[in-house]
Amino acid sequence: MIVSSSSNKEFAPCPEFIGRAVCVDITEPKSYETQYGTKEKFKIVFEIDLQDDSRNPKQPWVVFSMPMAASLHEKSALYKFLKDWFGRPLNTAETKGLDLETLIGKPAQIVIGHEPSSDGTKTYANIKLIQPHKTGEPLKPSGLFVRLKDRPPREGQPDSTYRRAPQGQPAAAEENVEPSRVKVHVGRNKGIELRELTQEAIGALIEGWLPTAKANPKPTADDRRLIAALQWFADREKQAEVAAIQTEQDDLPY
Repeated sequence: MIVSSSSNKEFAPCPEFIGRAVCVDITEPKSYETQYGTKEKFKIVFEIDLQDDSRNPKQPWVVFSMPMAASLHEKSALYKFLKDWFGRPLNTAETKGLDLETLIGKPAQIVIGHEPSSDGTKTYANIKLIQPHKTGEPLKPSGLFVRLKDRPPREGQPDSTYRRAPQGQPAAAEENVEPSRVKVHVGRNKGIELRELTQEAIGALIEGWLPTAKANPKPTADDRRLIAALQWFADREKQAEVAAIQTEQDDLPY
């Protein structure tokens, strides 16, 4: 986690720490430039068992993991991070479709260390080690942390997630709708957001419904939203496969 801001205000880094932590957020995917091109990555956020007295009200310090791609290939950064956190390799069911939202509230033992930036002007607070919580009372979320996706837009950003789609453009892409939040409007999963479906169910829509829908010369607004969202999932899966073959280079030390 880089401890800086787009403004001129300086923020102190999370202190170096060894002890209890608890997951309080899984951030929304964000585009990062890598040596293999642009990749969608997210971070895992933890509260630690140490109060930040500079906040009003006082609340636990928070630390972010490094950005990780949504890949559970055994060589991926996410797999290695979760393996250390769980204290065991992931099982078959987990590697086929792990709902990351279920990690929120999960305790851990972590080590946080400081590292200077290459130019020496900034300090980074990084998760150096993560392990399962084994003994004693696990740390629980304070309830004071607001998930990033639930925070109001910053000044200068639009108040709404949705914008009118220009004529002829895919609605999910043009309205800036988070792909995982698009609701299915066809089949047995009608009315359910994509993020609530299994990977198998999303794959079935990509293979069965998507080609026909893309060939439709007059798609509805719901069709356009779902087409764009499914295409996003399909592209992300292809990126994960390429990253696995190339031994993805985002597994930096924690």
